[in-house]
Amino acid sequence: PTTSYEEGCLSFPEIRGDVVRPDEVTVKFQDVAGVAHTLRCNGLLGRCVQHEYDHLQGILFIERMSKGVLAAIEPDLKALKKQTREATKKS
Repeated sequence: PTTSYEEGCLSFPEIRGDVVRPDEVTVKFQDVAGVAHTLRCNGLLGRCVQHEYDHLQGILFIERMSKGVLAAIEPDLKALKKQTREATKKS
């Protein structure tokens, strides 16, 4: 099963939108000592793990939004893009 839940991201300040994700996720990883672990999680932790895993894969949360949700935040995304461009020109 999946659940739609409002997400945001520090890369997109004050921009939020609904994203559908699986209710539960299992991830395998190694800690800093190289020891293998398996983590099965759901709820907010499961959602956060999926969101951060997407970052590692080069996927942004806005790419997981439906076309309708993305269209609703498009003006905010354009404004952020413009603000970012202007800030980089000043540097």
